[in-house]
Formats: sequence, structure tokens, C-alpha cells
Amino acid sequence: MLILHARALLTEGSRQPQDSAVAVQNGLIAAVGPCATLRRDHPDSEILDLTDCALLAGLVNAHTHLELSGLKGKVPYEGDFVDWLSRLGQARRQYAGDLGPAIAEACRQSAAAGVTCVGDICFRHRAWPFLAAQPIRKTCYAELFGMTGDLETPRRYLEHCIRQTETGELLRLGLSPHAPYSAGIEVYRLAADLAARYGLPLASHLAETAEEVEYLLTGGGPWPGYLARIHHEDGSFVCPRQRPVTYFLGMDLPAVPFCLAHVNYISDPELEALARTGHAVAFCPRSHAFFGHPEHPFARMLELGIPVSLGTDSLASNDSLSILDEMRFLRRRYPKLETQTILRMATINGARAVGWGDRTGAIRVGLEADLTAIPLQEMNRDPLADILSSDQQPKLTMVRGQIVHRRP
Repeated sequence: MLILHARALLTEGSRQPQDSAVAVQNGLIAAVGPCATLRRDHPDSEILDLTDCALLAGLVNAHTHLELSGLKGKVPYEGDFVDWLSRLGQARRQYAGDLGPAIAEACRQSAAAGVTCVGDICFRHRAWPFLAAQPIRKTCYAELFGMTGDLETPRRYLEHCIRQTETGELLRLGLSPHAPYSAGIEVYRLAADLAARYGLPLASHLAETAEEVEYLLTGGGPWPGYLARIHHEDGSFVCPRQRPVTYFLGMDLPAVPFCLAHVNYISDPELEALARTGHAVAFCPRSHAFFGHPEHPFARMLELGIPVSLGTDSLASNDSLSILDEMRFLRRRYPKLETQTILRMATINGARAVGWGDRTGAIRVGLEADLTAIPLQEMNRDPLADILSSDQQPKLTMVRGQIVHRRP
């Protein structure tokens, strides 16, 4: 047994007394309590001294595209999202780096930032063999496109992904119809039906841009031309004349919750309708700022009971894969936002959103030992407030009881 002795434990909106500890055995959290009590009860245990740190549940990046990590800073945004996406596609095709090393480095950076779990969306489901080899926890979403009435090709693709993907203790398969402007309603239903049948998590981009709203309301804007160029529209799509969230909620899908990425453009009635479902939202604060979107309604979502988690999106639109950086960004941008709310968004909400809420997301006996230790600057200050106002980086990150990152 290993006992991690920390200055404080921060979990599920609560703070444990100082000098608390977590006992880890066989990859699980075996006990939580005062260090002296755990040492007395388990005298033969190894003690890991983290008394200059607060110990948190591992952070969860609920929405990312790790395959794009080699494109950091290479596709500047010039005010037109569809143009940016087109240039991103060109850059991805020209990117000569091998996907394996890129994924490995992205996972290393994630672990160093205290991220123990990711919800990764990868074009053509190419990333999963490389992710499978990495020691962090992940849901690898098979991404699906097609504004089409012919479901044979997408069905074969998804069934191939389900057969091929070798899931395990740290890897789960998810399905992801890309977005309502790039995947038709029948494609969404296909993915949701298969997810319900096989018990798979679902994800989708939704209401990400003003152009998406325009396209689904009027059929106009830049999307028709772009979709024609990339052959994702066969002429069968009929404009719903609805806003994206309304359109999505009216698809009559099986009752399987989605992790909905972004949801930047949503009306008040849509917010109330979304709150009556089990769907979660992955908010990507720094990527949101990169594109200059209007203020995100995440606070209203939380008030209505919508579980909001945090994501980084890709390094093509962000500076790092650090959820800790997202938490600190939120703290600076919204100083009245409760620190415990930020912690919950970064941990248990994210774990549930990507299908791992049964295993991780909190410091609780019986859950798997996904933990991160972050140094404190002022020992007498509230530790979470201290972490969110500092630039300290994690000293240790653990996934399922194994140390995956450690620095002196």
C-alpha cells in the first residue's frame, strides 16, 4: 500500500482537514483520512511526502483533438471560422509528423499538467492504437461525417471501429457524429442506436459558430460550399429552419447522453430545454477566446443543472493541453465564480461527460486512484484559491495507482 500525505485534499466541492492522506492499493483509493490514522492502520505502507502540495482528483480534458498537437501556432485565425477550418484541413494533410510520436507527446504534456483523463476526437479514428499505449485514461471517439441518406457506408465504418478498437482498463471507445452541419439526422440516429446497443459514450460539436446557426436556420452562409468541396453533402439534406440546439434535441435519439462540445450559441429557451435532458456540455474557455465568440453561457447552464465540464480543444486553437490553465483562465475572467465550481467542472463533471464517472473524478474510497499533486505557495491560505492564483505546475500525477508524471 502507498500512502500519499498531502497538505490538503480537494475533492467534490469539499476540503479535507490539513495533513490528510490517501491510501492507494491495487490501483484503487483504499482509504482517505488523517495521515496519522492511515499510518497507524497500515504500518507497513510506503509514505509519499507531498506536504507542500494539495492533492486533487486527476483533471479531465473532456474535449480535445490530440492528433492536431503538431499544428500549434500554425493556423492563425483571421475572423472567418470556415476559412480557418479549411486551412486547418490543408495543414493537417501537409503535416509530416508521425501520429504516434505526436500522440505520445500530447499525452506526456497532459500528464505533466495534471490531466489524467481525456475525451479525444480523432479524424477517421486513427489515434486509438497510439492512445492505447499511453498511461493516461481516455475515451477515443470515432468521428463520423455525412449529410447523407445512405447509411450503409457510415454503418460499416462505425461497426468496423467497434470491432477493431481494443478497449481496456484505460481506454474506452466513444462515437461522435461531428456536428449538425456535417452529419445528418439519420447519421446521428445510427450513432446513438449503436451507442445504446454497445454501451458507448457519445459526443458531438454543437452550436459552435454563428455560421452554424445561419446554415441550420436558412440553409445559407459559407457551409454549403465548404461541404460540397469536401464531399460531405449528397443533396439529401433539408434545412430544418431551426437553431442548432433545437434541431439536435428534436432528432428523437435514444436516451443516451452526449458530451456536447462548445454550445457557444444557444438561446434562453434552448438552455431550458437542454437542462431537461441528460446531456453534458464541454466548455473550452481559451479556445472560445481564440475565436472571439461572445461570452459563453456556462454560468447559466450550471444554474439550470446542466453539467458543464472543461476542455482544451486542440493545440491548433490553444496554447496548452492543460485543464489547470483553463481553470486559472476562468478564475481570472470570472473572479466571482466559486472555486469549488471550477474544481467540479475540471474533475467529476468531466469524468461523467466522457463516460468514466464510474471509475474516476473524485477522491473517494473505491474509485481508481487518478490523482494530481500541485504545490502550494501560501500554506495558510485556502489551497484551491492558492492553486488557481499561482503558476505552480503539478509535482505528481497518478493514473490508476501508477505515477505517470513526477518532478522534484
